[in-house]
Amino acid sequence: MIRGGNRSLPHRQLRQFLVETEAEYRDLLYNHVRWLSAGKCMKRFFAIRKEISAFLNEYVSSNTTELEEKFKDPEFLRQLAFITDLTNHLNSLNLSLQGRNQTVSDLIGKINGFRNKPNVFKHALEKNNLTHFPSCLQLAEEFNSEENIEFSCCSSQIQQVIDEFNTRFEEIESLKSSVLLYNHPLGAIIEDQLPDLQLELCDLQADMFLITRQENGPEFFKLRDFGLKMTSMFGSTYTCESAFSP
Repeated sequence: MIRGGNRSLPHRQLRQFLVETEAEYRDLLYNHVRWLSAGKCMKRFFAIRKEISAFLNEYVSSNTTELEEKFKDPEFLRQLAFITDLTNHLNSLNLSLQGRNQTVSDLIGKINGFRNKPNVFKHALEKNNLTHFPSCLQLAEEFNSEENIEFSCCSSQIQQVIDEFNTRFEEIESLKSSVLLYNHPLGAIIEDQLPDLQLELCDLQADMFLITRQENGPEFFKLRDFGLKMTSMFGSTYTCESAFSP
């Protein structure tokens, strides 16, 4: 309705309206190609939701009563705030996985780090603690004097995220021992490694010269074949995708 293209009259009017009202943002993002960009779109949409409602009422000729009522509905706003914060957390993970020169070990560490966070989110939401959800916290403070908005019910949706991540990254567990060996060969548990590496590891971990050195990963020359295997493993499709980016 608003972002009908850069030449759309409502779009130009909205940008001018946001300038006049000194809104936090000066435009409304729109991206229908990459869903992970939704976090940025949602964050900006939530931030200027009041301005958008006023704009619809004043500038859009078609009947926008239903939409305007949505911006006053506590339940709609609760869901909007929650999905805004959740998509931004996912965006942060997505951005951390991008970039060149990241090995599969680096990416697994970041994914496992994020997999711990939904459990923190869930326990916090069950107590209506909005520390990790700034949009939800802002909304709760706005409605504090009118009615109490509970976000504890959103914990079930966080559980769905936990279940999806556990299913999606189940294969990571099979690489756990290899990643530990790759990151810290001198501290790896020998019995957990492949039989053809165990005897060599016994000698390496007893080598007093190597104990004083700090090389890990591809720099650890003794396990050359293993290191090359881990280093060449594709952890993401970022490099491939960036080649097709305009």
